[in-house]
Amino acid sequence: MTIRETILNVRANWEGYREKITTAKDHEVYRLVVEVFPRELERQLPAGATFTYKGSTGVGNITKAPWVATFDPAITTQATQGFYVVYLFSVDLQRLYISLAFGTTQFSYFGLSDRHRKLRESARHLQGLLRYPRPVFLDALDLAAGRGDRLHADYEQSNIAAIEYDLTDLPAEDTLAADYRYLVDLYQQLIRHPLLPGLQQLFEAAVDPVPAIEPEVRDFTVRKPKKNRKGGGAPSTQRRSLVSKKVGDRGEEIVFNYECLNSVSWGYSRDAVQWLAKEGKTPGWDITSINQAGEEIFIEVKSSVGPNVTGLLMTANEWLAAAEHGDRYYIYIVTDVMQRRANIEVIRNPARLVKDGHLTIVEAAWALGLHPSGGVSDDVSEELLEER
Repeated sequence: MTIRETILNVRANWEGYREKITTAKDHEVYRLVVEVFPRELERQLPAGATFTYKGSTGVGNITKAPWVATFDPAITTQATQGFYVVYLFSVDLQRLYISLAFGTTQFSYFGLSDRHRKLRESARHLQGLLRYPRPVFLDALDLAAGRGDRLHADYEQSNIAAIEYDLTDLPAEDTLAADYRYLVDLYQQLIRHPLLPGLQQLFEAAVDPVPAIEPEVRDFTVRKPKKNRKGGGAPSTQRRSLVSKKVGDRGEEIVFNYECLNSVSWGYSRDAVQWLAKEGKTPGWDITSINQAGEEIFIEVKSSVGPNVTGLLMTANEWLAAAEHGDRYYIYIVTDVMQRRANIEVIRNPARLVKDGHLTIVEAAWALGLHPSGGVSDDVSEELLEER
């Protein structure tokens, strides 16, 4: 069966399939979307190509319209994350798009109007990284999304580049195949671009802080270990850049102001609190403060735009400082940093918690010194290890 025949068969039988409400694996439409369509796409690319393919009619309940995606597993294997090429049927089955798009889940943080504006801003940023040998559709898609079609409304806005088809006048198979290969070429061009941001970076760049009020503070509680998903998944490709500094600085600012308020309320001066990171100092913590007894304490701040943090990255410099200062070393986990009221979770003496088995620590990376071992110190410089 060709790509064209598959598309037309899905369109002709979709309404009958949707009447079943929940996904039906024994139905012909399910087989076409989940098995046949991905297989036909795989045939269009050279043997040995490392892409993965996935078609979906929904999870549990049948979605308003199906989609079929091509993933580079080095970037993502899920439609909620990363960048990929995807066929999107409009809800009214009048149009079909093959789109280079990105996952929208992180942007659900925003309200509807802000979310769609931020998605388009992010899409336009990515469009600027590409060259287009022939014209493509660069605007938001028209998937005929209604009030209850949040997913498809978001898909409309996450389009980077697309080709649009009228499902009542679908082009010939050769054209469909050439269009697919062209979008895959754009995908590979985007992946190879040295300035390609990750979704977390796009999201953080889109977030604007609101005026903060005093944060909610609580003691640290141990997390349950995350369960490994069967079958594994793509390796993590999360990147770091100066975009993330926006979130880090905001978290540090919240902690600094909180500690200053504490210092004054205990009868000490605001000058007892020093925001070292703002001054470019990296002793292994971000803020030097005092406790109620007037003793100096050392605070490393870890920040997140979301409400949940399941793990942290620490530099060698930070971990050595934690081990040295013991009960006077703290990690403040600041979540929801861009919202009006952030949350701070306080970890005291993380080194002891690791020693007692309450926390775990593993080597997350190796530092590669770009010099021969002979004649030069094997110690990796603090500059190389320190990350912001």
